[in-house]
Amino acid sequence: MKERFDKDGRLIIPISDRKKTTSVKNEDRVRYIIDKAYCPNGCNIIDPEYKINGYPGLRIKFKRPGTEGEFIISAIEGDFDKIVLSGELIEGLKDELFCPYCNTQFEKLVNCNCSPGAEMIVIGLTPHLDHNEAITFCNVTGCANGAFIKSGDVIRHIRLQGSF
Repeated sequence: MKERFDKDGRLIIPISDRKKTTSVKNEDRVRYIIDKAYCPNGCNIIDPEYKINGYPGLRIKFKRPGTEGEFIISAIEGDFDKIVLSGELIEGLKDELFCPYCNTQFEKLVNCNCSPGAEMIVIGLTPHLDHNEAITFCNVTGCANGAFIKSGDVIRHIRLQGSF
């Protein structure tokens, strides 16, 4: 059985507790690991202190009316595991996402179709944001698009399908 809390008592949200919304085909494909990730100002948000499934995660600050906090998301493509450092993430609620170091808000790439107002935010893989070298994920907790995907794949999908 996976641990529910890390060494400091923080909740780990395991992928096995999520609804299975991806196909077997997607689960079997090769996943990539993010080892560099940056906010719009160039702050490195990879946090080596917190590892999820053996890899340092991405540290992100969230805010919504009445609350704020921080969490770590897995650096593995398609992995929904998170560690909540402070505050509370609530299933189905949208949060505005920020750099935990300089407090700059992450840019939105496109709207997500999971709920009204939902957005796919973009995180650069280089210090100067290049949408072709970036990842994106939905800012609604629990959305099937909540694990990161390459932003170029999202842009291609929108061009072909008309929405995400």
